[in-house]
Amino acid sequence: MPSENRLYIVGIGPGERGQMTRRAAEAISEAESVVGYRPYLDLISDLLRGKRVASTGMGQEVDRAKEAVDLLEEGSVALISSGDPNVYGMAGLGLEVASGRVDLGRVEVIPGITSFSAAACRAGVTFTESVAVISCSDLLTPWEMIEERARIASGLKMPMAIYNPRSRRRTWQLDRVLEIATSDGERDPAVLVAKNVAREGEALFWTRATDMLEEEDLREEVDMFTLLILEGEGMVISAATRGGRVSPDSLRIEGGREASRDDADGDEMRADAGQEARSPPAGGIPARVQIVGVGPGDPRHLTLEAEGLLRTSDLLLGAERHLSAVKGLARGRAITHEGAGGFEERIATRVRAAEEAARLGKNASILFGGDPSTFSSAWRVRNSSKVRASPGVGAFSASAARVGAPLVNDFALLSGRGELTGEKAKRLLVGGYAVVLYNQDSRNLSALAEEICRKDLDRPFALLQDATRPQERIFIGRGEDLARPGFEGRRSTLILAGPKADIREGRIIARRGYERKYDY
Repeated sequence: MPSENRLYIVGIGPGERGQMTRRAAEAISEAESVVGYRPYLDLISDLLRGKRVASTGMGQEVDRAKEAVDLLEEGSVALISSGDPNVYGMAGLGLEVASGRVDLGRVEVIPGITSFSAAACRAGVTFTESVAVISCSDLLTPWEMIEERARIASGLKMPMAIYNPRSRRRTWQLDRVLEIATSDGERDPAVLVAKNVAREGEALFWTRATDMLEEEDLREEVDMFTLLILEGEGMVISAATRGGRVSPDSLRIEGGREASRDDADGDEMRADAGQEARSPPAGGIPARVQIVGVGPGDPRHLTLEAEGLLRTSDLLLGAERHLSAVKGLARGRAITHEGAGGFEERIATRVRAAEEAARLGKNASILFGGDPSTFSSAWRVRNSSKVRASPGVGAFSASAARVGAPLVNDFALLSGRGELTGEKAKRLLVGGYAVVLYNQDSRNLSALAEEICRKDLDRPFALLQDATRPQERIFIGRGEDLARPGFEGRRSTLILAGPKADIREGRIIARRGYERKYDY
């Protein structure tokens, strides 16, 4: 096959066009062929004109991956995942099928907005310490392993994002997770039920785990179009949205597109038709304060919604590095306030400036790197002002895409700052999670990872600094290499791959469990 042909494994976001990134749209445009699950292709039908389109139904993931690689003989190919391809998506399978047939240097994994961050932004949730991400579907993972992971996360009092919580045939698994979350008799975590976000039939509401266990009507509201977020330590919920039902109108973003959900990061859930991005009518933008996730650094990973918000804001506020990354889109007056005291004072100064602009009838956007819901200070803004948040591609998504497919099974995110981070990571790894640690210094991360992996020297890992930025540095190795990562510096992310992961052609590829269903 011609060496210039490329395979793009593309995350198209939640399904609503505003949540797609510019890079995803570019990759689809560059491809001669597009392969995907039929409902996902319907979301991008206007981008497929003049292209060869290969669509398959539910349960044909391996066939899709094989066809995408076969079509490279005829030109570049886009293999579509909803949400993010590393979160219960096609990244692992696509790379696994391509390896041995295609130079993996010709394969690009393109990250997208994931459902738990989209739902968190919609509902005013910020994870400040950790979050565990679990799928309740036992099609590819034995239930005993899923239950053990839920038990570990609950024992560590971590927030949990629950995918695929309940289907018509699979109802008791959700009950079991809720029982685990309340088993110590001391905790009754709040539960966000996020269903059909930003679609017809949208419903976001808060309840309690015990209420959901006791009330069949509540459980029956949960289906495969629903994501649950169970409260845990370090999870901050905006007072404006906590409790009862969340009004969609109160959370709608006018500057670019409405906030949306990723109906499925994997192929176990279906999707409905999305809508195209559009700009608001001139003079029709109500004054407000907006939180905008600007992604990992490369402006091509901005969502179309974020681009619209930046273009229509009268005032942009944020750290210098975030403002510099989007300066080509800004028509407003950008202010950093970097010199105004300590970190908390700088945030407070930005909030005051944004609120003053709103009082004058202007739009103000406060920028946060990555995704506002994950390890950011967005909660400080939300506690100070009534704001709306636009999700961004998180550092974990961007980093995972740059090194391959290390997170396609259940995974956990840790801020990397707590005293017990190492012990938490060890317990999570033993339970079969992949683990991502955020930190400001690669030396701290490599030392922590060396301690964690001391008894598992063959475990693949990746250490990244400034992922997707011009100064990006990446080190991929195994546990025995952790003492010499090759670089030092701040803004680093560490990924410790989960079980059944290997390094092929410089990429980490984790197997999701398709071998339980298919011979390939």
